Amino acid sequence: MGIRVGIIGTGYGAKVHAPVLLKHPDYEWVALSGVRPGRARAEAERLSIPHAFDDWKEMIEASALDLVVIASEPMVHAEMTIAALEAGVHVLCEKPPALNLDEVKAMKRVADVQDRHLFINFEWRYLPERQMIKRILDEGSLGDVIHVHWRDARGMLDRIREAENTWLWKAERGGGMLGAVGSHMIDALHHWFGDLQTVHGQLVRQIKTRRGVQGLEESTADDSFMILGMFQKGGTCSVQFISSAIGVEPRLEIFGTKGTLVLEGNSLRVATTPSAEFKDVDLPERMDESGFPAAIQAYIHPQWTLYTAIARALAGEKPDSLPDFDDAIRVQSVLDQLRK
Repeated sequence: MGIRVGIIGTGYGAKVHAPVLLKHPDYEWVALSGVRPGRARAEAERLSIPHAFDDWKEMIEASALDLVVIASEPMVHAEMTIAALEAGVHVLCEKPPALNLDEVKAMKRVADVQDRHLFINFEWRYLPERQMIKRILDEGSLGDVIHVHWRDARGMLDRIREAENTWLWKAERGGGMLGAVGSHMIDALHHWFGDLQTVHGQLVRQIKTRRGVQGLEESTADDSFMILGMFQKGGTCSVQFISSAIGVEPRLEIFGTKGTLVLEGNSLRVATTPSAEFKDVDLPERMDESGFPAAIQAYIHPQWTLYTAIARALAGEKPDSLPDFDDAIRVQSVLDQLRK
């Protein structure tokens, strides 16, 4: 028997988590719940899942689960996580972790009291290029890090302008690109360089209104952001997320005392002393994603690798790079500082 899993969330949960769990040999996906009446049952029938619930609490109580995947909006992460943990179930929670640091710390306290695992879905740690960056940094070939510049530029302005005014665009419900994208970027910086000591930033709303139930509504969450920070171990960083870019790739630059690393798209190059010539770095091979829907193939390798690490952790091992709620606390602390 595999690890028995229930998912809360018929959007991202059914779209991305579900295909991985259905094929992963370590798991048995047995239940799905949502908040829209009938939605979970329709998705469960489509995916051949045995149990569907309109009430997530009922799913936790009735399904004899080992792990609950919480893929709902951030404003209910704390309530759902604590309920699952108190029921004796391990939890994988989507990011951003919650609405604020107090909620995240409360979630972690319950996990400690219940002696349950509480994971956070920072799956992008497992991208081959990010794993290679970690290896290069740990080897010390760049020397001491002086500065990191990371620009994630995407041509998504037209798409997000036409988006409905869901929770993703409401700051009071945990929405915004800082939480959706920035949380991954902050986690990567912490994973590579250690904790950020000080941060300053600016959140930007380029799109101020969107379609709501009764016409145009105010969108209160950010769609772009900028961060300046300093690491406890030394070195500084500048981070940008730009939603209105056209014709450029995301670009990460790491400047050290002995070398420079550049990641542009999926192309990784390093220049080190004494030659100072950039050389391409071969990346670990991605898994075969062709058996999954084309729209989600970019997610499959990191999500599959994360689920493999979670299965090992539930078996008593301590896999490298596995993000837990100590990582969630570090990231949420930075999110709270930037939002203030």
